Amino acid sequence: MRPGRRAVLKGALVLAALPVAGFTADRRLSPIRTDPFTLGVASGEPTTDGAVIWTRLALNPLTDDGFGGMPARGVDVEWEVARDESFTRVEQRGMTTAVPDAAHSVHVELAGLRPGADYFYRFRAGGYVSPSGRTRTTPAHGSLAHMTMCVASCSNYEQGWFTAYRRLADEHPDLVVHLGDYQYEYGGSPGGVREHVGSETVTLDNYRQRYAQYKTDPDLQAAHAAAPWLAVFDDHEMANNWAGVVPGKPDVGFLSRRAAALHAM
Repeated sequence: MRPGRRAVLKGALVLAALPVAGFTADRRLSPIRTDPFTLGVASGEPTTDGAVIWTRLALNPLTDDGFGGMPARGVDVEWEVARDESFTRVEQRGMTTAVPDAAHSVHVELAGLRPGADYFYRFRAGGYVSPSGRTRTTPAHGSLAHMTMCVASCSNYEQGWFTAYRRLADEHPDLVVHLGDYQYEYGGSPGGVREHVGSETVTLDNYRQRYAQYKTDPDLQAAHAAAPWLAVFDDHEMANNWAGVVPGKPDVGFLSRRAAALHAM
């Protein structure tokens, strides 16, 4: 006997309410209409039992206001960590909120994981699931375990393609150390390989837009997803040569700029 129309509609509603691949259903009605995971995922600051995992929701990453086209309210973001890439052995999961004050970025500090082990992580918001990333905890104290480390620095978006980041990802390192000048503060300069969006970075909005532009690069996204990072900053994350500041004579304008740059990191 063929099912009636009411039974078919009821079944469709039940299927629509089911979670996506291990995630629970959204706990808020979401205004998100397109994939918000345009900037990829990342992890860093590994310890023997954890690491920090990161993503940022951005519907339109390059908006001038630095908010990436997101609504002016918090959005629930689910996360999960597994021992395998297919997420059949999930070890931890939880919920956090991406808020406008943080430009809808989230930082989850993991703990309670095994030392010297690979883990895979991903996020979900508004019915969309992020790309997955791989992180790795540091070896147990006193361990002589082998470790592969890659080092990067001085990555000017306008002066070349980020193919070195793709090669770095292909090496499957245990740790990436970035020694500074992750991004450059200069305004757009026509005639380069590609061009910065917006003016020279001075305000928090400027810096957020610039970081977003760098993170739209697929090769940089691959490097972030491949392994945890430890990053330090040099000068271009703020201003070339620290804007010529003389020690003992702080420039009020630069101090405001520095605060904006550090906030955006």
